[in-house]
Amino acid sequence: MNSFYLSKPYDPPQAPQNLPLDCPWALLGGISPEKFMKSYWHKKPLLVRGAIPAFELAKRLGEPLGSAISPEELFNIAGDDVVESRLIQAKPWTFSNGPFKKKSIPPLDSPDWTLLLQGMEARHPAAAKILSWFRFIPDARLDDLMISIAGPGGGVGPHFDSYDVFLIQMSGRRRWRISVQKDLSLNPKLPLKILQNFKMEQEWDLEPGDMLYLPPHVAHDGIALDGGCQTWSVGFRAQSYKEILQEGLWRLAESLEDIPVLEQRFADPRQRATRFPEQLPEEIIAQVSTKLRELKLDRIETFLPGITAYLSEPKPQAYFDGPANPLSPKEFQLQISKQSLVPHPQTRLLALGKRIYCNGEDVTSGQDQQT
Repeated sequence: MNSFYLSKPYDPPQAPQNLPLDCPWALLGGISPEKFMKSYWHKKPLLVRGAIPAFELAKRLGEPLGSAISPEELFNIAGDDVVESRLIQAKPWTFSNGPFKKKSIPPLDSPDWTLLLQGMEARHPAAAKILSWFRFIPDARLDDLMISIAGPGGGVGPHFDSYDVFLIQMSGRRRWRISVQKDLSLNPKLPLKILQNFKMEQEWDLEPGDMLYLPPHVAHDGIALDGGCQTWSVGFRAQSYKEILQEGLWRLAESLEDIPVLEQRFADPRQRATRFPEQLPEEIIAQVSTKLRELKLDRIETFLPGITAYLSEPKPQAYFDGPANPLSPKEFQLQISKQSLVPHPQTRLLALGKRIYCNGEDVTSGQDQQT
């Protein structure tokens, strides 16, 4: 019988509010979040043995912990068509997208397969709790928690990510090989983004409770050593400047619809006769420049609301079911005066000064809030 069925599942705690950022955290190997961000974030890898001390403590007591989510639960979630899932096979490399019926997923002890499940914080409270531990990093940067479950030898091949990632070993063992090599060219003959010339520089076997942090563009290859190996990956967003600016400008353009003064027609009573009719008139340039200054469209503060709204948008797979019996506005106000308001797991909330953005919308109460 597999050890999953013999072990008590780990029950992760919700991260407490207002933890000190200048004190050592076990999660980060005894360094503070401030030191981690200064010395490691976006700079160099960090291996943390016993990042989740409960695993080692339970092992010493002879009561080893299992994953917070069982393989059966993961296989059931993989069958949901709103969950982003992938099944990867090695030797040869192949992959397919979900949803998956349970019978299409190999047995735990079958070699060389990996099942990947994205956005697990929205599917299971244990994943949401794990994610809460990383809120010393701005929410605007956080993407999601992905779970990988694999058979012996399973993995996705040597690759690199364009974003920061924390790799938490939750069940079984995984061997990580990493390299800070400059050559990140991909093998064009494979269906996956696998490095063509991976040259391992460091190697570790991670046990349950261990964690490996990798900054962007560090080449890495994780190979499951046991059947049912689970690795939980906390990933971060790294949009291109092009994407951020396009989204911010698009939302800014939409907001111009609500400015009556812009309905006025352009007029140029001071336009002089010209010998160069093909040139854009200086009068148009001058008047548009004036409008930009008047509306503060030449200042970054004008773009920030649109950028914040964009960064607060939920993932494309997010799905929200309304309550069967919604409260009236008065009842809602009464309820939140008595208890805390807990956002839906797929909801994204961001703040810009005193303004609040939820799922891509400005939901600030009142119209006179200042950024």
